[in-house]
Amino acid sequence: MRRLGFLLPVIILTLLVLFSFRTASKVVSTPLQNDVTISWMTFEEAMEAVKVEKRKVLISVHTEWCSWCKHMDKTTFKDPHIIKFINKKFYAVKLDAEQKADIVTPEKVYKYEKGTGKEKGFHQLAVALTMGRLTLPSTVFLDENFRVLQPISGYKDPKTFEMMMTYYGDNHYKNTPWTIYQKSYIPLDQSKTILISD
Repeated sequence: MRRLGFLLPVIILTLLVLFSFRTASKVVSTPLQNDVTISWMTFEEAMEAVKVEKRKVLISVHTEWCSWCKHMDKTTFKDPHIIKFINKKFYAVKLDAEQKADIVTPEKVYKYEKGTGKEKGFHQLAVALTMGRLTLPSTVFLDENFRVLQPISGYKDPKTFEMMMTYYGDNHYKNTPWTIYQKSYIPLDQSKTILISD
């Protein structure tokens, strides 16, 4: 009986220690999961999110059949520096340029327009955001009040995209011309090295 009385607290203590290590490892790994993929949302979700916390909005305009859109998803949007920066600075929206569902904004209801003949249909919001020049893929940067800062058409490799997203995400567009920013740009992975060595 004495042995059982001695072993019971040891067993309970051992279980508590094991459980606390398991819980601690979960807590430590949770923040890292946020930067594994871009936190994509719908346009409507971004409109609601910006009411709670002001951020710029990055919209990736794509279609299901667009091979360059898929390539950008597999390359540019998988880059760890890009994922981390987008998740920190933007609400990221995936917008299918051929989606059939209406998108309701305070100013207007955007609808899908059917194509005529061999032309494919398109969503009015995709055309509005790209200022009438819908090209796939397109990336549109919006400010915190959903005003278009710049639509950018075509596939962008990670290096080029990183420069563009930091230009808008860090507000360089407000004071620095793009041509000057391009020449002086330091990539995110190198800027951390510079900051550490200073």
